[in-house]
Amino acid sequence: MIAIYTPYHSNRTKYVLDYIFGQQFGCSYQLLNSPVRSDSATAHINYSNTFLEGWLNISPSGFLDQTGIQQVEINFKKVNSLPLMFANDTDLGFDIFSAIFYCLSRYEEYQATELDQHNRFSYKQSILYQHNVLQIPLVDCWVNYLQSYLEVLHPSLVKLKERNLKVKPTIDIDAIFTYKGKGFKRQMGGFLRDLSQFKWKQINKRVGVFLFGKQDPFDNFDYQLKVLKEHSIKALYFVQVGAYGVYDKNINPLRKDFQDILKRLVAEGHGVGLHPSYASFLNKETIAKEKAILENMIGQKVVKSRQHYLRFSLPQTYSDLVALGIQKEYSMGYSEVPGFRASTSKPFYWYNLTLEESTSLEVVPFSAMDVAYKEFMKLTPTESIKSIDLMRHQIEETKGYFCFVFHNESLSDYDTWKGWRTVFENWLKNEN
Repeated sequence: MIAIYTPYHSNRTKYVLDYIFGQQFGCSYQLLNSPVRSDSATAHINYSNTFLEGWLNISPSGFLDQTGIQQVEINFKKVNSLPLMFANDTDLGFDIFSAIFYCLSRYEEYQATELDQHNRFSYKQSILYQHNVLQIPLVDCWVNYLQSYLEVLHPSLVKLKERNLKVKPTIDIDAIFTYKGKGFKRQMGGFLRDLSQFKWKQINKRVGVFLFGKQDPFDNFDYQLKVLKEHSIKALYFVQVGAYGVYDKNINPLRKDFQDILKRLVAEGHGVGLHPSYASFLNKETIAKEKAILENMIGQKVVKSRQHYLRFSLPQTYSDLVALGIQKEYSMGYSEVPGFRASTSKPFYWYNLTLEESTSLEVVPFSAMDVAYKEFMKLTPTESIKSIDLMRHQIEETKGYFCFVFHNESLSDYDTWKGWRTVFENWLKNEN
């Protein structure tokens, strides 16, 4: 039992205390209305502006007692090389509760003044990127810092929850086939485009698949299932089943070969979630239709999702997903850069700042995506493996959750994705 004295009994305070002590430490806590030590507690925390001798003193910034979206002053400093937000001069050196709430609530995304070409919050606007700490799981580091501080201050403290590293591969299926199943009109359009660019290799492959039934490059699920089985890991697949459009390139989801692949994934124990189409952005009805299509394809309820192009807007997207029965959401990351968008590698529950309440929607962040390394950072497979070592080490140090994103396209070992299977296999390892 950890006793906490604070005059701030807001929903924000309860949310962050539940996250730290319940979800991360796995212990109970007691809120005290007066600064009187509890006989049943093994540690005492004072979250007020009054210093208490023998307590862990954390001075509140006042942020957790606010409501709505306001301008917030955030001071940064470092203590023993650990970056801190909402810095002050009390025992920990910062208001850890405000700092964690700010990151997990995605407060800065509600304040965004400019969006990118896809109407998304840009990583360049993030205070984490601007302070060069995007690739550090600060929340996880802060939780570990608090735990170590409590264990030194209170040697009799019951050992807190053990947290082991988890590796979770997720694979987006934006287009289940490269050439197969696209119909004559789309085939001719692609053929003429390749011809105009003298892409003879692609033309040869297209003709082989379309006319002679050769294996489609994106249909590499035999390889995927083999490697996942070798590592004894279950993946989570996000499938786009929306109507064809400029940014939505999948084929008709009613095709038997499409459905057979998904049923095989389910039969082998892998998860299948919805990849709401680009066109479904802020359109609850369209997402509902796509969810129903996917559920009919796999014969089970769909409770997990990731937005196509990571296109989401808070709070509407998450509110719509909750209303549609989605329980876990996997869009919390960036496609252009690796790192920790919410400053944590671990799942957390979404706090709706508009309603000032915690929700049942579990947000599962990812820290690395294939296209970030290849398309935006312009790295080779070998360079990509080296690049992630430091970030991966930090996840292991904090007993975090290494959730990453690949696509069946990038696992094709075809065209510009030649050699990228080595990256996928490296990321599946439990150790660097």
